[in-house]
Amino acid sequence: MRNSRSGFARHLIPVALLATPLLASAQTELGTFALPSINDYGVSSLEIESGDRDVLLLNAGVEVTRHSNIFALPDGVSPRPIYGKSSRSDTVISGLFGVSFDRQVSLQRFRLDASVLPVKLVEYSEFDNIGYSAGAHWDWQVGRPWFGTLGARLTNALTPFGNYFANNKNTERRFKVYASGGVRLTPGWAAFVAVDRESLDNSFSGVEAADYRFVSAEAGARYAPGTATEIDFVLRHTNGDYPNRQVVDELGNLLPGAVDNGFSQNAVLARLQIRPSNDSRLFGEAGYTRRGFDHVSQRDFSGPTARLGLDWKPSGAFTMRTELFREIQSEELLTASYVDRTGIALRPSIQLTGKIVLHGLAVAARASYEGDPGLTGTSLAVRKDDLRIFGAGLSYEYARNVSVNLTARRTNRSSNFDAFEYDDNMFSMNVLARF
Repeated sequence: MRNSRSGFARHLIPVALLATPLLASAQTELGTFALPSINDYGVSSLEIESGDRDVLLLNAGVEVTRHSNIFALPDGVSPRPIYGKSSRSDTVISGLFGVSFDRQVSLQRFRLDASVLPVKLVEYSEFDNIGYSAGAHWDWQVGRPWFGTLGARLTNALTPFGNYFANNKNTERRFKVYASGGVRLTPGWAAFVAVDRESLDNSFSGVEAADYRFVSAEAGARYAPGTATEIDFVLRHTNGDYPNRQVVDELGNLLPGAVDNGFSQNAVLARLQIRPSNDSRLFGEAGYTRRGFDHVSQRDFSGPTARLGLDWKPSGAFTMRTELFREIQSEELLTASYVDRTGIALRPSIQLTGKIVLHGLAVAARASYEGDPGLTGTSLAVRKDDLRIFGAGLSYEYARNVSVNLTARRTNRSSNFDAFEYDDNMFSMNVLARF
């Protein structure tokens, strides 16, 4: 039985926890300035990749995007109670100024990049922001047998609209540092270990309970016979800590006591990159994940997970990328302890002329909010959201280092809870220059 839309008013308050992403970010994704945009279920967009080595590359661009439903609100719901204005649509102007460096020195490869992304909203200017991203990566090797990586990345970006219903701007500062080392045992086999630390800090105090610190370690074996095939068999362990305790539910109601959502997670994974034929490439990760919470065992979950992609290029003019994914992630909600996401994305591309490429996008995904954390005395229906995205775009290479991109995309999410349904039509144009 569907829930009444009248209940939506209860969600129009600052919530203490970030819910599932409901809408693609209105700003350009950091490190991305092409079509289509990033979407809620992690299906990544086309990235800027120069393909050059030993060069200093400068990127600059501007993008104008029009959203018909900027805040991902259900039909008939006015943004005025939260945002102070009645307009559901807005125009977003984004800029990109970046630099990257890629250098091979003997057996070592060094990569550096930094970018600034200013974002301006015409109607809702209180959400104007300046995002940034910076990273460093070192692929190291000592002689023939010893190899590894060392790197770090820092990003700062506005939280995508729809993650929470509040008239406060929230920026997410993410930092990750990582290192790995391995030894080749035979020409085709190697053993390796790796560690990484990842953190998230939110600027808005209303969602500070979503701040986290994840520390992970892994060990595994790599099979790489030198035939464009590489498969890693990995055991990975993660300790998760939320420094700010959860004190309210997703409706802003006080819980009986502060909840510590720290957890321990173990996963068995296979990461692969295989070329079944000269015109195809299979890549991704699949495995089994188990997460146990230190103080709220009712939030525990486990299950198979996967994110697999297939690139297929049967001719010089046509390419197709297919992505399949199944993810299980914890959710700190009053009526669900984890969300199960499954979906498929199709990304065809046709080279119409030497300078014009036609892109397509079709996404179908479902998010099911499972597991009763036992924080309520009533039994509510399991929330199930269905996401559908359809889009098309044209890329025109105006000059060797200058491209113009046009994109049209429609996003629809239906749900058995009316408060989480929305439609959004997006049109954008960007110009990107590389020097």
